[in-house]
Amino acid sequence: LVAACSWIAVRQVVRPFSLFTRAVDSLDPAANTPMTEQGPVEVQRAAHAFNAMQSRIQSYLRERAQILASISHDLQTPITRMKLRVEMADHPELRDKLMNDLDNMSRLVREGIAYARSSESLEETPLRMELNAWVNSIACDYQDIGKNVQFQAGEARLPIVTRPQALRRVMTNLLDNALKFGDYAIIEIEDSDPGQVVIHIIDGGPGIPEAELDAVLQPFYRVETSRNRDTGGTGLGLAIAAQLTVQLEGKLHLANRIEGGLDVSITLPRR
Repeated sequence: LVAACSWIAVRQVVRPFSLFTRAVDSLDPAANTPMTEQGPVEVQRAAHAFNAMQSRIQSYLRERAQILASISHDLQTPITRMKLRVEMADHPELRDKLMNDLDNMSRLVREGIAYARSSESLEETPLRMELNAWVNSIACDYQDIGKNVQFQAGEARLPIVTRPQALRRVMTNLLDNALKFGDYAIIEIEDSDPGQVVIHIIDGGPGIPEAELDAVLQPFYRVETSRNRDTGGTGLGLAIAAQLTVQLEGKLHLANRIEGGLDVSITLPRR
């Protein structure tokens, strides 16, 4: 009896420390999930300090995103003015080169604003939808404009509660990325887990070096050997997709396929 009571007492003391350790290990700067402040006084103080630190990190990230959004927004006016002036240039060859550079700048500005907005809390109301039919509509939209996007919807219904506009932005970013580097995209849905669903987007491109699979999710990062500026990318597509996936309480994972190409998986809760 004494041994059983001792085990229970030690368990009650150690459990808050275990929860605190898991919270530290799973800390995600893009997510704001405060830790429950309970347990011994020392653990409560540590949990309070952890929540305060997480709040400060969130504040720094919001400030950085706001600066990026402000700069990107303010750049749109001078870029538009420069385009109008370039169109009146007398040298066609020089005019075309300058217009191409300004178009690249405009695309970078738009992506910068989109990245800044993706770090903010989503105001979109979650909706219940049937995932197979919804994904199939996205694939059909790409097929209508001649893009090689394949998806074979299953017969089983996959109801899911999520924010469809945010998820659509994630899907289009990943599909555009797959088509840019792999010429085709295949969408597959894994529904073996009753609590979550996994959407796979597979391409036939060169893949990404294993050492850089995490780095490519950072803003403005490019893999110079294959995913460089010559392709017209801004280095923000995957970063925006990753941030929006976190806002949807999901996970974005990149993996190289043995037969070649990249497999990007989006894990989402079904609730």
